[in-house]
Amino acid sequence: MMFIIILFIVTVHSMQNQNQITSAVSDTLKEVSISLNDYTELYEGDMVPCIIQNNPSRIYWTIDNQSEHFTFYQTNPVIFDPEQTPLEKEYVNLSVFAMYDDHTSYDSIQVKIYRIYFGDIHFHSTFSDGYNPIDILYKNAIDDNYVDYVCLTDHAEIVNGLDLTPPQPLWMFSRSVLQYLAFLFTDYDEWQIIKEKAIEYYDPGSFTTFLGFEYSPGPWYPGGFPFSQDGHEDISHVNFYYKDVYSDAPEFSARQQHTWHDIFNAMYEEHQKGHYNIAFPHHPLATFGIWGAYTVNWSYLANNIDAEARNALLRGAEVYSKWGQAIGKYSDIPITWSYSSVNILDKPQYWIENGLWEWSTSDKINQRFMMIASSDNHATDRPASASMNSRISSGHPNPAGIIATYAVHNTRSELWDAMNQCNSYGTQLLKIRANARFDDQLAYGQWIDCTSPLQINVTALATFNGTDSTGKRMYPHAYSPDELDYPIEEVWIIKKDTDKGKPWCKIIAHEQPNSDLAIIEVEDHTVQANDFYYIVIKQKGQYLENGLDSDQNRDEYLAFLGPVFIRSVHS
Repeated sequence: MMFIIILFIVTVHSMQNQNQITSAVSDTLKEVSISLNDYTELYEGDMVPCIIQNNPSRIYWTIDNQSEHFTFYQTNPVIFDPEQTPLEKEYVNLSVFAMYDDHTSYDSIQVKIYRIYFGDIHFHSTFSDGYNPIDILYKNAIDDNYVDYVCLTDHAEIVNGLDLTPPQPLWMFSRSVLQYLAFLFTDYDEWQIIKEKAIEYYDPGSFTTFLGFEYSPGPWYPGGFPFSQDGHEDISHVNFYYKDVYSDAPEFSARQQHTWHDIFNAMYEEHQKGHYNIAFPHHPLATFGIWGAYTVNWSYLANNIDAEARNALLRGAEVYSKWGQAIGKYSDIPITWSYSSVNILDKPQYWIENGLWEWSTSDKINQRFMMIASSDNHATDRPASASMNSRISSGHPNPAGIIATYAVHNTRSELWDAMNQCNSYGTQLLKIRANARFDDQLAYGQWIDCTSPLQINVTALATFNGTDSTGKRMYPHAYSPDELDYPIEEVWIIKKDTDKGKPWCKIIAHEQPNSDLAIIEVEDHTVQANDFYYIVIKQKGQYLENGLDSDQNRDEYLAFLGPVFIRSVHS
């Protein structure tokens, strides 16, 4: 009986102590309160509303209790460079900590985080007109530890075929002859090898490869000048990206599919078969000396070909590659890393801002169209490099561009789905992390309903020395590792200029944060249906001498987010 009484007293005392501890913890937890529900979806760069009381000496946030992060705006964590979500998980634990003199307070919630992954999805090997074998390109990309994903996009006209593209070195033509003979008389099949290598080098969670090809007609191909009444306006170079490495997925050259109409319908048929794919035209201003134009006439593409196939596949355009920046000169933003003067066909219909106008019309409602960037590397022995080696187009020595994509995991399926939904943006070489929300919607390349005034929020994080939270290197090949610690200098918010008309755009906000973490908040009281907006972010970096015009900016790098199209406006 005495034992039972003692046990009862000990139990009651223990419960009292536990209640006191619980009460003390509860009181402490109230000092930090995350104002989101469990299982909220966050995109890298999002600001998390959080209340932190009583002036702590130190605040930080963690993902699954890993490294401490210090990106805050006032008391709100800004979720930049979070640790990668493990492949077997969908949600992670976001915790915010506040340290006081005698205790530490915190709050935690479960969230899904769409991290930013960086890639180069446009470069070439010896299977077309590149200088380097496919294995060298893949291995160097992995060893560089810079990008998260890649896609080799060799020219369909040359893969398993003769390279007839002028001008070219004799040795390159000779190589194509030998490879073509091997294809005709042996089991050598470059397209099959491209598929096999994409499978071989795919490492889910660490390094993703896509299957793709470049449809690259020249003016001399069927469909182009002088074979078409539209000259070179009904053709252009377009990269196609398959969602998976389908064993029977084809590639199409301009000898098979002569015009935009032909290639988009052919690839739409593949899409209908389950060979899902998306498309991005590139170098829309390019001309190749006496050989003719490689331009993209956005007005022709928007209005003169069948819409069903195009709309199912087209997801935007490359705003930058080694050819140069193609956004437009009608908004007064800087043209950094421009086209060379001998390789630009400077007409309004070819600048991408003209494309944004074309895709903001009422007949294009809900059609997606975003801006990305890539390298279009031919001569350098890896993708995503600061090296400006190039044999194409008088050298046009510009560094690579890269694409940034929001996804939970670094896998082929998730990254492709994100690009298909336009959850991507383009940046010139550097890993400029950014996030732009319109009435709290992250909707690059998409149509939204909004209120007036329209609330625009932009966050950006500058590059930094070392590695990111996943261990990826922050500096690209041929770039100094200690030349990354530069602030975000300028942020522009650009809008369709309906007063001046196509292709004009106007700057509605220009901020100069000059800080590593930039936070921009703007209201537009004049928003109306069929408007579009896009964001440009500038950071300085290492000076790269490109050998062209001396007045070019060679140490300024831009990121391009958007556009966002307005479907309707509510008060």
